[in-house]
Amino acid sequence: SSGINAEYGQALIVMVLGVAGLTYTLLDYSIFVEALGTLSLCTEATLALPQLIKNYNTRSTEGMSVSMVMLWFFGDSVKTLYFLLRETPVQFLMCGALQIIVDILILFQVIGYGSGHRGD
Repeated sequence: SSGINAEYGQALIVMVLGVAGLTYTLLDYSIFVEALGTLSLCTEATLALPQLIKNYNTRSTEGMSVSMVMLWFFGDSVKTLYFLLRETPVQFLMCGALQIIVDILILFQVIGYGSGHRGD
């Protein structure tokens, strides 16, 4: 297990240094900066998708609560409203909308499945 952790740590360091070097090198190219920003937004917007899929596959939301998902929903809604009011580029609104949709779907799962395990 420690070997896997060491390999993971090394891979993470190489990746971070590689992306940092690439960013430093291409910082003057707006297309690169826009692409990096969009990739970052999309990554953040899809953070809850694995949870949504896991909940669906196991028919369980064990460990999740309605209040926790409501806080996700509230935070993502406020952030998306901020993006709307500040007239940010459309990718901000699209990613915010995706986060809100996923929050709502997970909320329905928490309500529908409860916190227990069902249906294997």
